[in-house]
Amino acid sequence: MAYEVELKAYLTNPTKIEAQAAQIGTFLKETHKEDVYFRPRGDGRAMPTDRYRLRREGGQAVVTFKNLLQSGGVEVNDEIEFVVDDAHAFYQFADRFGFEPFVVKRKISRVYEVGRVHVELNDVEHLGYFAELEILCNNEAEIAEARREVAQVLLRLGLKEADLEPRRYIELIQAAYPVQYQFVNDRNMDWPFVIGQ
Repeated sequence: MAYEVELKAYLTNPTKIEAQAAQIGTFLKETHKEDVYFRPRGDGRAMPTDRYRLRREGGQAVVTFKNLLQSGGVEVNDEIEFVVDDAHAFYQFADRFGFEPFVVKRKISRVYEVGRVHVELNDVEHLGYFAELEILCNNEAEIAEARREVAQVLLRLGLKEADLEPRRYIELIQAAYPVQYQFVNDRNMDWPFVIGQ
């Protein structure tokens, strides 16, 4: 079991924040992530309780389910993940057992490491620029210290509490880009989701 301790902040000046990240941390990589979020078919809530995502990144597909344990600025999640070797088969499985796609999220991330804090500077489609600061903990005893560390790095980057964004990306995307997706069972399609009626 892994506990994800995370802060998310909106960036009005991403170039300045990246320059600060480069000054205090180490650049690791640039990534392109494409996520599709599933919910039980017919559940029209923006934040359904039973939801999970399938992420495609670097030729790999990973299913993730998060259970929010604590919030209030610094978010703490119990995170469960597993790799699937056939993303399309997983889409078929989800469709067959009554789950529908409801949000698609695409983001380009420039990733830095500041101490043990993983800093992602994200350009999120339909939303703009955000910073995510994260530490993965192996047990609950590490959470309090991890919360302090991510809060300190937030300040070192030149961000303030007023910059924090407590809502999840899926809420923000649904508000900014309210569309309905449908799964198309066609293996010839690289991304078998289309915008429905």
